[in-house]
Amino acid sequence: MPRSGWTLLCFAIFLPWTQGKAALPAQNAAAPSSPGPTPQIFAPGVISGPGGDGSPTFSPDGKTLFFTRSTSHWTIILESHQVQGRWSTPTVAPFSGEWPQSSPAMSPDGTYIVFQMLRRAEAGSVSELWRVDRVRTGWGTPVRLPDAVNISGSVWKPSIAADGTLYFTNIGKDGSKRLYSSKYRNGTYETAQPLSFSDGKHLDVDPEIAPDGSFLVFCSAGRLDGDTKDHLFIVRREGDGWGKVEQIRYLGDKQTPDGFSTDDEPHLGPDHRTLYFSSDRVIMVHFPRTHEQALKDFERMESWDNSNTNVWFIPLDSLL
Repeated sequence: MPRSGWTLLCFAIFLPWTQGKAALPAQNAAAPSSPGPTPQIFAPGVISGPGGDGSPTFSPDGKTLFFTRSTSHWTIILESHQVQGRWSTPTVAPFSGEWPQSSPAMSPDGTYIVFQMLRRAEAGSVSELWRVDRVRTGWGTPVRLPDAVNISGSVWKPSIAADGTLYFTNIGKDGSKRLYSSKYRNGTYETAQPLSFSDGKHLDVDPEIAPDGSFLVFCSAGRLDGDTKDHLFIVRREGDGWGKVEQIRYLGDKQTPDGFSTDDEPHLGPDHRTLYFSSDRVIMVHFPRTHEQALKDFERMESWDNSNTNVWFIPLDSLL
């Protein structure tokens, strides 16, 4: 789900963010002691551009990615390819554009993609999950997933395990946000069930499952005492259930006097050990500055560093 703190509006997936933004250390300044790794910007000016960009999902070989780009009132899924070590200029995915769409998740074997789509229905606007299969000529026609998955009119951000089990966010009419999973057996999705650690007491969104199902990363608010900010968490599989939920720590993940960033939409990279996520964090600008420094800051602002969401990444080795 693109943002975990908004209210569902017709054809609006992202809202403008008026909160302060967490400032990363200036590029020429020493970084303060960190509780974990320092997030790095991903493909600045190409994937992380001047629009609002959501974290990407990769093909198994890591050479193709699909991601979300947004304005304040609609979203679209884009496609990019790695050519000679660089990402190509994104183009509109062949299955995207008819309605606002976001949060693509590619199956671990690369044969299909599940994504979120917001469209009109008789009862009003609904957010549902759709699937598009890879065919010989590219991609087929998207198909709405059954009611066993689309358990309400507010289903968001899918993630797919290697066995086909689908994980996603469901937002209740009471505003509750919980994580669900639907097993895929004999070509059929079973009725989705809530994950045991996501009991509705917290605002849990944006699940990202490891292909082997051994761990799951998600975003949540209210799990830390006295802290209502969105944070990223990890939970490990223990037998048929789940273990303790732990916060993922990294530089800039806590509220600061200057404000805070919103970090969400986690996705695993093709190595399954690198975590990509969406964030509106920015690089701090110090004053006074020289004209030459201002020119560099302006170039960066025009390219990506303008308070819209971008794609960042951190290693998960210390947790895995």
